[in-house]
Amino acid sequence: MNISSKLVNSNGEPIKNAQITLGEGLLQTSTDGQGMFAIKAQPSGTLMITAPGYKEVVVKLSEGNVTNEIIMIKDLAFASKRDIVELPTGLQTSQRELVGAVGQVSGEVLEKQPSIVFQNVLQGRVAGLTVRNNANGLGNNLASLYVRGMASTGDNAALTIVDGIERPIEYLNPEEIESVQVLKDASTKILYGSRAANGVVMITTKRGKANTRVIKASAQYGVNMTTRMPEYLNSAQYAQLYNEARGNDGLDPFYSDQDIQGYINSSGPNDLKYPNADYNDYFLRSSTPFRKANIEYTGGTDDAQYALLLGYVGTEGVEKVGRTPEQDRLNIRGNLDIQVTPSLSAFIDGNGIIESRSWGKLHQNEVFNGIKTNRPNEYPFEITDPNFAGEDTQLGVERIPPLGGSYLRPTSLYGDMMYGGFQEYQFFYGQTNFGMKLKLDEITEGLSAKTVVTFDNYQYHAAGQINNPVRYEQQTVPGPSGLDSTAYIQLNNRIISGNREESGNNISRNLGWMANLDYDRTFDKHSIIANLSHFYYFSENSDIRQHTQNTNSFLRAAYGFDNKLYLEATGAVMGSNRFSGKNKHKFFPAVGASWIVSEESFLKSSESVDFLKLKSSFGVIGYDRATSFYLYDTRYYNNGSTAFGERNQNGVPRTGFDNFGNPDLTWETSREFNIGVEGMAFSNSLMFEVNYFNEYRSNIIYDNPSSVFSSINGSQNIPLNLGEVSNQGMDASINWFNTTKDFTYNIGGNILLVKNKLEQIDQVNYPDENLNQVGHSSDAIFGLVDNGLFRDQAAVDAAPAQSLGKYGVGNIAYQDVNGDNVIDTRDATVIGNAFPRTTLGINLDVKYKRFGLFILGTAELGVDQMLSNSYYRNDGEEKYSAYTLDRFHPVNNPSGTGPALTTYQNINDFRNSTYWLSDASFFRMKNVELSYSVSNGSWVVKNVKFYVRGTNLFVLSKIKELDPEVINAGVDNYPVFRTVTGGVSVSF
Repeated sequence: MNISSKLVNSNGEPIKNAQITLGEGLLQTSTDGQGMFAIKAQPSGTLMITAPGYKEVVVKLSEGNVTNEIIMIKDLAFASKRDIVELPTGLQTSQRELVGAVGQVSGEVLEKQPSIVFQNVLQGRVAGLTVRNNANGLGNNLASLYVRGMASTGDNAALTIVDGIERPIEYLNPEEIESVQVLKDASTKILYGSRAANGVVMITTKRGKANTRVIKASAQYGVNMTTRMPEYLNSAQYAQLYNEARGNDGLDPFYSDQDIQGYINSSGPNDLKYPNADYNDYFLRSSTPFRKANIEYTGGTDDAQYALLLGYVGTEGVEKVGRTPEQDRLNIRGNLDIQVTPSLSAFIDGNGIIESRSWGKLHQNEVFNGIKTNRPNEYPFEITDPNFAGEDTQLGVERIPPLGGSYLRPTSLYGDMMYGGFQEYQFFYGQTNFGMKLKLDEITEGLSAKTVVTFDNYQYHAAGQINNPVRYEQQTVPGPSGLDSTAYIQLNNRIISGNREESGNNISRNLGWMANLDYDRTFDKHSIIANLSHFYYFSENSDIRQHTQNTNSFLRAAYGFDNKLYLEATGAVMGSNRFSGKNKHKFFPAVGASWIVSEESFLKSSESVDFLKLKSSFGVIGYDRATSFYLYDTRYYNNGSTAFGERNQNGVPRTGFDNFGNPDLTWETSREFNIGVEGMAFSNSLMFEVNYFNEYRSNIIYDNPSSVFSSINGSQNIPLNLGEVSNQGMDASINWFNTTKDFTYNIGGNILLVKNKLEQIDQVNYPDENLNQVGHSSDAIFGLVDNGLFRDQAAVDAAPAQSLGKYGVGNIAYQDVNGDNVIDTRDATVIGNAFPRTTLGINLDVKYKRFGLFILGTAELGVDQMLSNSYYRNDGEEKYSAYTLDRFHPVNNPSGTGPALTTYQNINDFRNSTYWLSDASFFRMKNVELSYSVSNGSWVVKNVKFYVRGTNLFVLSKIKELDPEVINAGVDNYPVFRTVTGGVSVSF
């Protein structure tokens, strides 16, 4: 069948730039500027049609839906960027009818970024969503998610929902996800209830589609490469600077010239007298493998649709001494939809996750703590003295060579990693959903009922075998002949765990139940939607005594007129077991409206504006997730006994006081306003959305406020609703799409501008205005203002006295902010902010013939970082980093910009101040994919895609030594990884 057709919408207008796929990716074409396309097809084939602003449509050729003249996408006029919008409790709306603010990204886009933790692939994808990476061990670097900044003084994390219920998302694979939607305004968040005020990241997994079949397999392999690792000094450099530090303190040198020369000529980490260890090079490798594989089998008929998704991901840690950490995760997900009768449909979902992790005796943070603190000359890793064999071992016990150690650090890193044993974790996570929907058209047309039950079970089991080998300190002692000799002092006894022992376990269960009564009817130009819903959520954890219980019952009504004016109102009664009495349940409202301006006569005939909508919403919603349990009760506890009687021999039990309760404690509430515009222009090539939001968070709870009571009552204060925060800003997204015969491109970006202000908090009224937090942002960084370093004694004498610790030439000078001629903590003021004022995502998607290129860049602007970790702040008996090479010394380094070294604790210099504050704005090349695809309808394999993918390829920032976003990465725990993989995806 040769088809030469025109694609139009329900108004008969041509649809330009539509993508048309024959079968399962066999052949592809697109419509031209008049909506025309041509394709050669089998009579029994199917066309998959997607176009900017329209829902995806499948057309069966065998049913005669295609003529040689016209294909019409029925029942849909111009929409916006996407059609179906998922809402909580299983509700759906269209982008056209939406009055609120919802951002979205497809799972297909997220597949392009290799990562073992799902949160990390969301950065830069959705306007209004800020994703901040964290430093942690293997598989634990979960990014923090924030929707529209920080609106509260405490918990600001977004809620994550998977298939309708609150669930963790770090275990997900992008290949099993249909879409990720971010609920940003009151009209959408209120539908989930009291845990959603901070915004919702809602994930919908893939389901089968009627009359289609997809069989797809993919595999990729690559490497994680370390980036921006801290540099530390070698033994000779350390010895020289340590002597300098002692000189600054008025002490004699500790290392002789002979010692320093010995370190220069050292044989390495096992040199008995002059050890020189590069801990990063010795204990860590620069790259680790990354493995991933997925299988997708989805499809179905009109009566039943199915989806089976299998996924594996695995990686290893960077430790190369002893046991290398490993992580392997297997996901299996099945979704099934069945039309039981013409009126009754049902679905059942199941998801199982099995994950195993193993490592040595030390957790990853303990390994990095050893690397950053153990000095390069502290001790030899192994004692190779032929005259010393170490401890005697019993028959059958592993022989361990004598290990070095020191009195300062008797547990050597080498001994723990090489001979310390191992730990293993196993995680098991099961998720189930079961639901039914009943059409009630016999009662009245458009009426239906739905109920869903969800149950999750999560458990982990930890076990290990922990050993503690013997270490020895070397001491030089006079020998009987008057010559010095070496003695070895045993620092500990050997402890051997003969068996693998359980070290921990945990079980948590989540239960959800939802019931809806829905009405959806159109009368001529009028559409009416009503939803009555009740939702119940219950969560228990074996490690936490108190369980979480929440309810949300709402009535939502939506009205549409003439396909261009939409009104919506929701009233919700939220319930929480964190409050008592009349405050246990509370009513919250939300309203919204939208107007399709492009349907009006003055725009309808516009050649440039295809779709334009104005929208606004307002609501007040409650929040309880940050509230502690039992704050409404005065609490007591058993507190041992008190001795009475002769010689105090009689013990009488006593009861201790824990805290006052406040039965009148009420909900933290969020009053939110949103106004936005969205549209499409220039033949659907340009898509955009802009939203302004204003949120006022009030009644923020302080468990134990100190600002309204004196210390006379023992600091046991009544919990109160004290805090108030205002938060406002703008989020926007824009995309430009164009296509020709062989070339297609999509370039876009999203931005968030946000800032909050503390209106009222639990704060003592300081006489010094510069110390007051009210009026500043909740992420304000307080610190001293520096005047540089004292470079001579005259500068020290001329400056106000500093009462912050010992100081002099080479130390930091501070400004007298409050003007009392004394530098102390009262001179602190706002010097920066820790949360970005601007978050950006920029993407480019280009296809030329069979080649494809996708690029994503992310950026944070207007954010500061306090350089407070041990890489920058070196003192005492700690290890020295390369940063100390720029320290000030009047003779050895008079142009140095860092504080003078000391062997004491540097109290004066190591305070938060502008000296240590750095602009942490950055641009990161977050994700790149280069691909090549081959399609042929006559093959068993219908489509093959070869690709190379990369993430965290480079970062640009004023901070050069470490990662600007995760300043502790590589110092306190794993570094940020650059991941590069190669793979293939095959469709059958």
